[in-house]
Amino acid sequence: MGFIKKYLIGLIVIGLLAIMFVLMFFSAKGDSPIVDEIAHIPSGFSYITTGDYRLNPEHPPLIKDLAAAPLVIWGAKFPYDLWKANNPVINNQWEMGWEFIYRSGNNPDTLVLLARIPMMLLSLLFGYFVFRWAKELFGPKAGILALMLYVFNANIIAHSRFVTTDLGISFALFLAMYTLYHFIQKPTKVNFWLAGLGFGLTLITKFSAAILGPTYIIIFIMLLIRKGDKSEKGFLAKINDKRLLKRACSGFLSFLFIVLVGFTFMWLFYIPHTINMPASVQKGLIEESLPGSTFIPTTARNVLEPMANNAFTKPLGQWFLGFFMVTSHVEGGHDAFLMGKTSNQGWWYYYPVTLAIKTAIPFFILLLLVLLFWKKLDHKGWFTETYLWVLPIVLMAMGMQGKINLGVRYMLPIYAFLFLFVARLAKLIDFKALRKNFSVLTIVIIALVVWYVFEAFLIFPHYLSYYNEFIGGYKNGYKYLTDSNTDWGQDIKRLDQWAKDNNVKEIYVDVFPGSFSSRYYLKDKAIEWHVQNGRPNGYFALSATFYQNSRLKKKANGGMDYSWLDNIKPIANIGGSILVYKLN
Repeated sequence: MGFIKKYLIGLIVIGLLAIMFVLMFFSAKGDSPIVDEIAHIPSGFSYITTGDYRLNPEHPPLIKDLAAAPLVIWGAKFPYDLWKANNPVINNQWEMGWEFIYRSGNNPDTLVLLARIPMMLLSLLFGYFVFRWAKELFGPKAGILALMLYVFNANIIAHSRFVTTDLGISFALFLAMYTLYHFIQKPTKVNFWLAGLGFGLTLITKFSAAILGPTYIIIFIMLLIRKGDKSEKGFLAKINDKRLLKRACSGFLSFLFIVLVGFTFMWLFYIPHTINMPASVQKGLIEESLPGSTFIPTTARNVLEPMANNAFTKPLGQWFLGFFMVTSHVEGGHDAFLMGKTSNQGWWYYYPVTLAIKTAIPFFILLLLVLLFWKKLDHKGWFTETYLWVLPIVLMAMGMQGKINLGVRYMLPIYAFLFLFVARLAKLIDFKALRKNFSVLTIVIIALVVWYVFEAFLIFPHYLSYYNEFIGGYKNGYKYLTDSNTDWGQDIKRLDQWAKDNNVKEIYVDVFPGSFSSRYYLKDKAIEWHVQNGRPNGYFALSATFYQNSRLKKKANGGMDYSWLDNIKPIANIGGSILVYKLN
């Protein structure tokens, strides 16, 4: 008993993370490869084994490297001939993905599951740091509460099981803010280098690291406003000096060098990824990836092509190529669906609506309780309280004015900071008092946490398509949102199982992300179908994404869409993402 009491907090942390791993692993086993994994997995494998970054330059390499490492150790077979052929394009990431996963002699289920395990482990590390920061701010009970909110969040679980950059950038941004906070609180050389490394990790994870630009500017202004209570010694320490000029000089140069450290780390990380990449390939990739004559692609090509000739600048050129590709994508918009509407330019209210229906209701109530009982809770100074909200507000503001409305995954970094904010409620949980008398507040908080945890088990294994009770759960989600909120191609294996259970010998299939997965899992039962083919006769499995987005692509589809299905009730709803009809 003495051992358990001494290490109780640690045992609880380990237990919660172990439960999370079980939920992630066994739900991921049932998920078929999602669309983004088709590009990410072969790209990472090619980086490690060739030192050439021609595939998938629009995303930095870290997450893809981590995912591919087990596959290299496993000895997966890779189609190097197709990779070298650059046919039909240099960045032939999709054809490479289909070939690598489905046609190279690898077991697709084993290959994809192995690639997903590093993502799960990264998520566990993320959870530990959520616990750690909450514990440092508000105590051990708050750390446990924050970790529970993390572990049993359906959206966190969903994106912790796929080879994509969304969970990775959420963790990297959280770590960058954590290390920067510690540097500001205790400006030592060690904390300075950790802050620089934290920033560098965001640069090699996802290009949405750019949100740290306005975030750092706001935090720098906050430092100028915050007046220290004494004259500090040492240049770094003067970031907290009582004299404005000293704070400004130290703060400005500290932030500048943190950014320089981060970019240097990024450059060093990119060197082995481009070391064997011929200049001709990089130049061809630049021309291919940045077509058009508008300002961004023209300027980018003029800057990047000379960088390909120099071994020193080539790694930086590859990073900036990806950055410009993402910038062009943001400017061009992306097809999206929201509550019966389709657009490729987005809606300012898309992300608030998405968070409202894809976040568990008990979590909203916990947020409300923090506000209602604010005076009874532990608070930090205005700087810390504001600091925790800067990145979430910047991210939401940028999302609301942007044209890319692809899913809750773009707002995923917000959750960890909300967990920290809510964690202080742990102070109101008094188990000793509960034994002696009736404590309504303690019971209410515990009941809300139990409700929150119960939902994580109830939705298993359909975490990606989770929706709260506001809209009636995951089976109604496709009526409100599609793409990575609902349907990313994860349920094709489950469609195959449904066909077997119902003795279906033949089924027309139009599912996201395409025909390779359906042909692999359903084999001869699957008959490939598209909206242009009209109305099939018999069983018909239709992706929620293709169903709703066909309205936006009606002109491209020859004036046809799937709106004729609006008044027909599906006979099955597979995981919330695939609708099955029986048509005569």
